[in-house]
Amino acid sequence: MSKFYVPALALALVGSSAFGQLADPNNRATIAKKSRYMPRITDARPTAVGGDRDIIWSDDFSNANNWVLGTVAGASADSWVIGTTEPSGAFAIDPIASTTAANGYALFDSDLLCSGNQQAFVQMANPVDLSGYPGVVLEFEQFFRRFRGDCFVDVSVDGTNWNEVEVNDAVEVNDDTGNPNTAQINLSAFAANQAQVWIRFRYFSTVAVHGPGGGCDYAWMVDDVAFTTLPDYELQMNYGYVSSTGAGEEYGRIPASQLPGTLNVGAEVFNFGGQEQTNVVVTSTFSGPTAISEVVSNVGSLAAQTAFVTDDDVNITGLAVGEYVVNHTMTSDQLALDADVTNNTRVRNFEVTETLYSVDKIDGHAEGVTEVLQQVGTPSFTDNPEILLMNMYILNTSMTVYGMEIGLGPASRAGGTIAISLLDTVDVLSTPSVINNWIDGVESEEYTITAADVTAGFVTIELGQAITLTPGAYYACARIAGSGTTGTGAAGTDAEVYILDDLTVAQPGLTSALYIPVDFNEDGTEGPHFYGGNGTAWAIRLSSNPNIGVRENEELAGVGMFPNPTKGLVTISLLETGRHDVEVINTLGEVVMINTITGTTTMDLGTLAKGVYSVRVSNGAKTTVRSVVLN
Repeated sequence: MSKFYVPALALALVGSSAFGQLADPNNRATIAKKSRYMPRITDARPTAVGGDRDIIWSDDFSNANNWVLGTVAGASADSWVIGTTEPSGAFAIDPIASTTAANGYALFDSDLLCSGNQQAFVQMANPVDLSGYPGVVLEFEQFFRRFRGDCFVDVSVDGTNWNEVEVNDAVEVNDDTGNPNTAQINLSAFAANQAQVWIRFRYFSTVAVHGPGGGCDYAWMVDDVAFTTLPDYELQMNYGYVSSTGAGEEYGRIPASQLPGTLNVGAEVFNFGGQEQTNVVVTSTFSGPTAISEVVSNVGSLAAQTAFVTDDDVNITGLAVGEYVVNHTMTSDQLALDADVTNNTRVRNFEVTETLYSVDKIDGHAEGVTEVLQQVGTPSFTDNPEILLMNMYILNTSMTVYGMEIGLGPASRAGGTIAISLLDTVDVLSTPSVINNWIDGVESEEYTITAADVTAGFVTIELGQAITLTPGAYYACARIAGSGTTGTGAAGTDAEVYILDDLTVAQPGLTSALYIPVDFNEDGTEGPHFYGGNGTAWAIRLSSNPNIGVRENEELAGVGMFPNPTKGLVTISLLETGRHDVEVINTLGEVVMINTITGTTTMDLGTLAKGVYSVRVSNGAKTTVRSVVLN
């Protein structure tokens, strides 16, 4: 039986495309399937308390006696633990990488306990005196992955009656981006100037409220808890965005032919401090091959604990091919007093290409942006060795598609297969979803991935015939198939396909989607399901390059390349003798350098732009491909 979860979205700008052919997204539950294999790749770390903020009280869970473990009346006995125990349920996630994880943290291992009626808390054993503090912030480090349960912070001034604060009378902290991430909650309304204050972290997941699978979640970990003073001045930029559709989609690579006349840009600014900020201005500046006008948005005054989203359009007619970086910054009359200036800017980037269209920007995010990836594949969902992953592409003009480029996860194993197709959004978003009415009746032949493909990290697949799409919205679909097994031994060598998912930039709910042939409905009946809002940006990219082709299936053995990464020089060693052709291919699929070698040879890539290249070595009968990072 497959499990599914509602993903916590970092940003929800718009939930649908502007094109009329799209079905109403509200007719679809934007839920995603729970995966057995979703590693997060991130180096996110919390920011330090600074400026005019003081730490009033803190605890790092090194002394378990400072906390009380309990459950809500009527709930199961499932309990938190304090120590260094790692999550170990059927769908375990990594342990928290908090600042003081080595000396202990609090863990609720929902999947391990899995009772179906989980309402457990970890509570301060002794209150904190906050009298004399008119503004109070609760700050803690956490790592959490949501299935269906909810995480709450409760506050009490008598140890008996608990106030659930903020959204829906509760503070939900269902953010699974980053390990750890820092939660900051303004508790001034309940805790300021109080002589005794308790807080507790409460986990809630039950079958009665959350449906089948409730009470069998992933895990929640908390560490390094502190009460700090509320800063007078703390202006934060929560996010910046750059959308070529005006509806929230942020494509990482866009063919020049698909660029609209204007680009939608903006940012959300939040006044976290206790005092009003005046003359708040957000400025978006561009750099790239073609000049783009600076965008200035005058927010004006921003009251304490309020947010504002800027929304502007800028002319981008005639952009040349190349990389564009957008820096969102903000100023105010009080910015010099800001408690933390590190969160005052955000950066986005996109690439204008000749032939490649991608939602993701894997290996190409702007400097200073932490790339966050996961991989989802054939073993990810119970009873489903074949699944369909889809990205929505919005076309402003007609586009002839010859194939797709697929980014493979490192857990892929040779022998798995991929077939690609193009689908109309009306079919996919209908009830039930129609996933075999391919545009022009075309689905590619199944391509069997090789060890060389896995090493290279991507594969290009032809559709078999050119398909011309008219303006509108379409899903690019990859049907992947494997054994559906995980683990070591035979299960660790079986053929599998994993596709990378770029979580770095939040996207609207239907930009990526998942179709699972074998699933269970809420009433227990069995049937296939379409899930919008599953990933953020599958590495499934459209190509209008007529020369796109599938690599040879037979691998050329004994090829080595070093050093990797390199500043420019890369040595290619060969086991076999004779003539070998070498092609260096960029992320657009373009051959940017060629050479002919007959033995170990050193090539200089120093004239190329920094980035990831595929180096293809062939003796005419066999081929191998290696990824080389040029930095």
